[in-house]
Amino acid sequence: MAFERIEALIFDFDGTLVDASAAICQSFNAALEQFGSSAIPEERIRRLIGKPLREMFPAVLPDATEQQIQQLIDAYRVVFAPIACDLSKPMPGLEEMMHHFHPRVRMGIATSRMSDGAHRILGAMGWLDHFDVIVGLQDVTHAKPHPESVQRVLAALDTAPDRAIMVGDVPADMMAGKAAGTAAIGMISDHHSAAVLQEAGADAVIQSLAELIDLIQLS
Repeated sequence: MAFERIEALIFDFDGTLVDASAAICQSFNAALEQFGSSAIPEERIRRLIGKPLREMFPAVLPDATEQQIQQLIDAYRVVFAPIACDLSKPMPGLEEMMHHFHPRVRMGIATSRMSDGAHRILGAMGWLDHFDVIVGLQDVTHAKPHPESVQRVLAALDTAPDRAIMVGDVPADMMAGKAAGTAAIGMISDHHSAAVLQEAGADAVIQSLAELIDLIQLS
């Protein structure tokens, strides 16, 4: 299907624009080890990426207290900050997509991570100035699949929901976009198939960001 009269693109960050999984896995296991737990397989961590850290750690340590979860999060961030840029890479098709749409389409990010990491990584890659707004976990009361982060991006971009598309790689992205009134396009991954993303509300699915060029007709 083709999407017409689109004025804004809203992206998830991890697994959609940038693959920071190597840094996430290393930081996550470092935090677990500091806590006195054993490291876990990276594949298990990768299945959790896209959720806030406050949900990732309890999935691994269900008996941890709120205070312990916060200590894990703090330890994770200490490790993540200095390694994130070097261990992150753009998702397939990012460069082609950005060159095609910028500055003809307004762009924003609705992420379930704190936005400072997204700022640093995009700045290192040279793409930060292509985005008009980045709404992170610290900016909302409710994380995705709640539509709040997408709604905040829409407001900052001054764009009607029916002129925008939410692009993400997990079901929560699709659900948040649809609840906010936007179209939704899912990025297929090893962890979330086309069928899973479509069940969550995806209007279309892609394997590379470059596929957006043929899918979207600008206003």
